[in-house]
Amino acid sequence: MRSFSLLARHFFGRLFDNEIVSQTGDMRTNVVQVLGFLAVPGMFVSFYMLPQRVRFDQPFLRGWLLIGDDYFFVLYSMVVMGFVMVFEWDALFPDRKDYLILTPLPLRPGAIFAGKLVSLVVFLAVFLIDTNLLCTLLAPLISGGPGSPAAIVRIAAAHAIAVTAGGAFVALALAAVQGLLINVLPGRAFRRISPWVQMILMGLLITVLFLTPLVSASIRPLVEQRSPLLRYFPPFWFLAWYLDMMPGHPAGPVFHALAPLARNALALAAAAFAVTYLAGYRRHARRVMESLESGFEGPGRLRTRFDRLVNRWLLPHPLERATFHFISNTILRHPRHRLFLATYAGIACALALPAIVEIGTRPGAPLVSMTSAGLLAIPLTLSFFAVSGLRAAFNFPAELRANWIFQVCESEERVPHIRAARKWIAVMGIVPLFALLAPFEFAFRGWRLALIHLSFALLLALLLLNLLLVWFRKIPFTCSYFPGKTSMAAMAFLYLAGFTTYSWSMADVEAKLISRPAGLVLFYALGGLALYGLAWLEKRELGVDDSLIYEDEPDPIVRRLELG
Repeated sequence: MRSFSLLARHFFGRLFDNEIVSQTGDMRTNVVQVLGFLAVPGMFVSFYMLPQRVRFDQPFLRGWLLIGDDYFFVLYSMVVMGFVMVFEWDALFPDRKDYLILTPLPLRPGAIFAGKLVSLVVFLAVFLIDTNLLCTLLAPLISGGPGSPAAIVRIAAAHAIAVTAGGAFVALALAAVQGLLINVLPGRAFRRISPWVQMILMGLLITVLFLTPLVSASIRPLVEQRSPLLRYFPPFWFLAWYLDMMPGHPAGPVFHALAPLARNALALAAAAFAVTYLAGYRRHARRVMESLESGFEGPGRLRTRFDRLVNRWLLPHPLERATFHFISNTILRHPRHRLFLATYAGIACALALPAIVEIGTRPGAPLVSMTSAGLLAIPLTLSFFAVSGLRAAFNFPAELRANWIFQVCESEERVPHIRAARKWIAVMGIVPLFALLAPFEFAFRGWRLALIHLSFALLLALLLLNLLLVWFRKIPFTCSYFPGKTSMAAMAFLYLAGFTTYSWSMADVEAKLISRPAGLVLFYALGGLALYGLAWLEKRELGVDDSLIYEDEPDPIVRRLELG
């Protein structure tokens, strides 16, 4: 029994030892900070309910305020557990090191599996309780429910069951997804596809979280029109279950009909997890122990052809080739960079979707329809986050202790490294984005307006790219990074001002210039001059100092006034 306890504690500690959270910091401090951060939103929303004085037994009064709050509690629990599972995506099953160390020990058959499963359940329970405990205690008391203590206890129980069930459903469903991938895909295909699934899940969670105000405002018209969309969005199921458990069953016929979906979905997710995790564990263990330990497989045929084409036509200098392919091989191999980019993509989608997607809330209206009214801002919004996200990702080191090899091998020519970073963002970020947008542009706006719109957005994307890289003096992923040097408030203001100017203001400018060919030509001319000016500025700055930076200097302990 003691050996099993030690084994479970070992696996539990490994779940916190995550390079996505921190590579060099104190893990215990980081965990405490994360747990404190996750507990705050539920508490604040509970206190926000204070002036409403709504009644839990009559939630449809006073503009559905209580329904929106209940939706947030359910959704927040589900999203947080989704984040936890995404961050622990690669730790749901023991890795090769665990098997090599533990299998020679005198452990009972199945002890490793049981220890891993117990540690995973406890780990998820810690985050689930931390996220929902304060709001479960505070929400029924603060919002002014019925005065009966028994009714308040029942309301608190309904709250706890709904948020716990919603979080457990997401955790079990995502674990079942990985188990399904392990059971269905061969080892090579799993290693290639699994990171993309992790990124997609992260992007979806971020999108759902940022769309919370919009979805919350749509609940009432969707319910009043009995929209079938309510049956396709899991947070609505657990919201319905929440309301259906209230004293007096005030959920109404629509929510009452949705409540069984939550219970059935939770049971189905638990069954899928039990089947896929058990079978996936055995398959994963056999595959890891029988296969040779190797790094990432070589590139496939398409990747090889693409590399040859890029080397021949775009990367004439050997240093450009080295840096370009170093970026490609690094950015998707490290979970921190993958999830960082997926977060940017999720925010971009959350800001872009309301402009082109309409949810039908009237009788006879389509459930979901696309409109071209907000199409002008879509390429600008997506390109802003694509360029700025990739530029920001370059700041985070992949393996800081290995950057000595770059310093030792550094040559007198440093400019090719910087050119390669610019070309990588253009080729791997801007070009695929506009290639994806082009069919929609041509379908909705016709070839003439589509060409104008795409060229307008492409010019702005190139301007943004060159502006962000004027003072860039790093080989991506090789320099230390101290986020505390920059004020978060200042960065938030700059991002907000830059985004609104780049996306919305430029969309208004384009709308005015489309009907004025002369003004459009003038804009393109000024854009070309701006690109030339940025190139000249960068060349001048490189002439002053072209040294590459490998160590980001932190703020000094003592600041000098330098008055002399």
